Amino acid sequence: MDGPALRRDVALLGDDTIIVLVTGGNGRLGRALSLIGGPAVRGFSSAELDVTDAVAFHRVLGRLRPDAVINAAALGVEASEVEPQRAHHVNAIAPGHMAQACQLAGTPFIHISTDYVFGDVPDRPWRESDPVSPLNSYGHLKAEGEHNALAAAGGVCICRVAWLFGDQKDFIARLLQGNDDPVRVAYDQIGSPTPIFHVAKRLLELASRMVAGDVIPEILHLAGSPPVSRADWVATAFDARRRAGKRTPKLVPVSMSEFGSQIPRPSRSALDCTLATQIFADQLDWQELTMRADTFSG
Repeated sequence: MDGPALRRDVALLGDDTIIVLVTGGNGRLGRALSLIGGPAVRGFSSAELDVTDAVAFHRVLGRLRPDAVINAAALGVEASEVEPQRAHHVNAIAPGHMAQACQLAGTPFIHISTDYVFGDVPDRPWRESDPVSPLNSYGHLKAEGEHNALAAAGGVCICRVAWLFGDQKDFIARLLQGNDDPVRVAYDQIGSPTPIFHVAKRLLELASRMVAGDVIPEILHLAGSPPVSRADWVATAFDARRRAGKRTPKLVPVSMSEFGSQIPRPSRSALDCTLATQIFADQLDWQELTMRADTFSG
C-alpha cells in the first residue's frame, strides 16, 4: 500500500506539531488523511460529528482547538439524487457555517470540492478562475458549498480534487473485483486521476502553510496530471498488470452515451493544476502509481 511510505507528521515551526480536525473521517479521503497525518489528524466520522449540526461543530471546535480544519464530508453523485435534502445540507449549507465558525476561532479552513462543478466542454483543462458550470445535483450543490464557504469567511481554501485512486477502493479496483468478463470504459470522458495518499499529504502540507500564515489562493486545484481519458487510464493500469502476470479483464472502450445513465456527468473535467505546481514545486503525476501492478489489487 502506498500510504505508509508517505506517512509523516505535519510539523509547524519549531518542534510543535499542528492538529488538524478532519470531518468526513470515515470517507476515502478522510481515511487517507488520517493514515498520512497519523497523530496530527483527528478524524471525525459522520456518526461522530454531523457537519449539518452547527452547534455540534462549534462544540468540537472549541473542545479540540485544532490548528486547522479540513472538511472532507460529502454526499456523492448518486446519494445527492437519492437524498436531495440531506445532500443540500451536507454539500451546500454546512461549508458556510463551518467556515464562519473557523473564522471566529482563528482557524484556517480547507473545504474539499470536486471537478464536477464543471460541465461545459472546454478546449483546455479547467482553471480555478473559470466560472462553474455543473451538470448534475451533486455538482450544483458542491458549487453552492464553495460559494457559501468563501462568502462566510476569510482564511478559507477550496481544494478541488478528482478521480481519487490508490486506496484499492477506486474505479479501477472496482473493475477488478468482478469476474473475467470484458469491462466497458468511456473513451470520451477526460479527467484528472489523482493519487489519494499523495493528495492527502499535500492537503496536510497546505494546512501547515495556512497555519504558518502563507498566502494561499482561495481556490486551488489538487489533482493528477496530465489529463487522460478514463479508458486510457484504465488501459495503462491493465497493461502493467498483464506484464506482471496478474489477472486482468479485457478492456472495451465505449462512448459515455452507451451507459445510458440518468445522471449527467461531465465529459471534460480535467483540472489545470498550474497554481498548485507553483506552490508545491511539483505535479501530482498519476502515471507512476497507475503503472504499479499492485496499486489496484494484490
